[in-house]
Amino acid sequence: MIEKIQEIPITPASYPFASAEKYCRLSEKGYEEREYYMYGTANVYQTVKGADDEKRAGQVEIMTKDAPYINRFIVRAPSDPSRCSGNVVIEIINPTSFMEIDRMWILGHREFLRNKDIYVGITSKPNTIAKLIEFNPQRYGLLSWKNPNQGIPFPFDTKEAVRQNSNLPDLDIRYETGLFWDMLTDLAWLLRSGDEKNPLRHYKRQYLYLTGWSQSACYLFRYLNSFAYRPEVARGGCVFDGYLAGGGVRRVVTPVNQYETGKAYSHRLYRVEKVSQPFIAVQTESENGRFGSWRTMRQDSDRPDFLYRLYEVTGASHDTMYSYVDYYKKDPDLKRIHHLPEYKGKHEEGNDYPSHLIFAAAFRNLFRWVRTGAAPGHCERILTDSEGENRKDAFGNTIGGLRTCLLNYPTGRYHSTSRIEKGLSFVDPESEEDGLFGYQEGFSASMLQELYGNLDNYQRLVTEDTKEQVSRGFVCREDEEELICLAASLAERRGLR
Repeated sequence: MIEKIQEIPITPASYPFASAEKYCRLSEKGYEEREYYMYGTANVYQTVKGADDEKRAGQVEIMTKDAPYINRFIVRAPSDPSRCSGNVVIEIINPTSFMEIDRMWILGHREFLRNKDIYVGITSKPNTIAKLIEFNPQRYGLLSWKNPNQGIPFPFDTKEAVRQNSNLPDLDIRYETGLFWDMLTDLAWLLRSGDEKNPLRHYKRQYLYLTGWSQSACYLFRYLNSFAYRPEVARGGCVFDGYLAGGGVRRVVTPVNQYETGKAYSHRLYRVEKVSQPFIAVQTESENGRFGSWRTMRQDSDRPDFLYRLYEVTGASHDTMYSYVDYYKKDPDLKRIHHLPEYKGKHEEGNDYPSHLIFAAAFRNLFRWVRTGAAPGHCERILTDSEGENRKDAFGNTIGGLRTCLLNYPTGRYHSTSRIEKGLSFVDPESEEDGLFGYQEGFSASMLQELYGNLDNYQRLVTEDTKEQVSRGFVCREDEEELICLAASLAERRGLR
C-alpha cells in the first residue's frame, strides 16, 4: 500500500539521475520532468509449494506481510495536461549494470513526445541505490528496501549462486528485491485513480502500459506469469492495458524473492503463458536465439487469452551506440561516479543499427492495438541453426527477421557480439567476447559500386524499401526520411558515389 507520495524538488544543483531534460531538452518540446519518493508497505511473496507442476506454475503466496519501503519514480509528461494523449507508459527501469538505465525511454521517447504520452519510470531493484546515492546523497539518501527477514540467512552460498550463469552478482541480505511486485501494482492503480496522492490526477489517463528492457523484460514476464491475473491485482479488470518487452533474456526466470535465487522453476516460466491484453515482444540479434530463446519461442497469436506479436530485429545487437553510448552525451555526472557507458570492443565501430526506429513503431502499433483492437502485422522470424545461432547470408548478415533497407540493401555487416579484453564483461569476467554489444564493418567502395552502381540508384532502392516498411507499420512515417538519409550517408561514407 502506498502511504505517501513526496515530490523531490529539482534545482540547478539537484536534479534526477540521468535526467532526460539534460539529454533530450524536454522543456523545449513542451514536456516537464518530475521525480517522486513513494513511501509504503509491500508483501514479500514466495512460490507456492507444489507450483512446479504444469497447472500451478508461477503461483505465489505471501511470505511476509507489509514490509516498509521508500522507493522512487520519475515522470515525464506534457507541460500542458490538456494535450496528453491518455497513454501512460510505465517502465521497469533496468538495474543490471548497477545503474538506472531507462532503456525503453531511450528507445521509445521520440514516439512518446510526438504523441504526447506520459512516461513513468520506477526503480525496480535496490542494487542501484548505491550509485544513486553516490550521484547525489542528499537527493537519494532516503531510499530503502530493507529486508524484513534479514535475520534469516540465504539457503545457498552466494558466491556459488553468482557463478551460475543465470545469476547476477547483486545478492545482498540487507535488502529484498521481492518488495517490487506490490510497489508496481500499487503505483499502477494509484495512477489510474483520482486519489489526491496521484501526481497525474490532472491528466487524462485512459490506458496504462508496462514495458521493460533485458532483465526488466524478465521482470515483466514474471509479473504476467505470477501477479497480473491474481484477483487482488486485476481487481475485476486489468492492471495494465498492454505490454511491450524489449531484449528479454529467456534463460532467466526472475526469482519472486531473493531467497529463491537459483531455484529450479518450472519450464513454463521461461516464457509468457497467458496474456489477455496486447503484448509485443521485441528481440535483437543478441537474444532472439541465444540464452535459450529458440527453445521457448511462441508464435504470434490473436487468441483472447494470448494476444501476442514477436518482432525479431535483424542487424541490431542488445546494446547499440545510440542506446548505450551516444544518448548519454558523455555526461560528466556519470563520469564522476565512474559509470559512463562506453563501447569496449576491439573493433573500429560499435553496432549502431537504428533499432530505436523499430521501437517507435512497435509502441505505436501497441497503442493502436489496445485502443482499436487492430492487431499489427506479422514479422518474418530470424533463421537459426540447431544451436540457436543466427544463420548468415552471402554478405555475412543474418537471414530473416524484421528488416530495414540497411539489411535488404546492405553496405556493410552487422555483428551482435564484439571481441573484448578479458575482465571487461561484468556478466562473465573470464570471457573475451561481449555477447550484448556488437559491431559493424563496411563493405569496400568497389563492392558497393558493383552492387548498386552509384549513390543515386542506391538512394532510390532504399527509398522504395523504406516506403514498404512504413506501409507495413514497421517504421513510422515520421521516421522514414531519417532512415533513408542514414542508409544513403553510410553508403557515401563507405565510398559509393
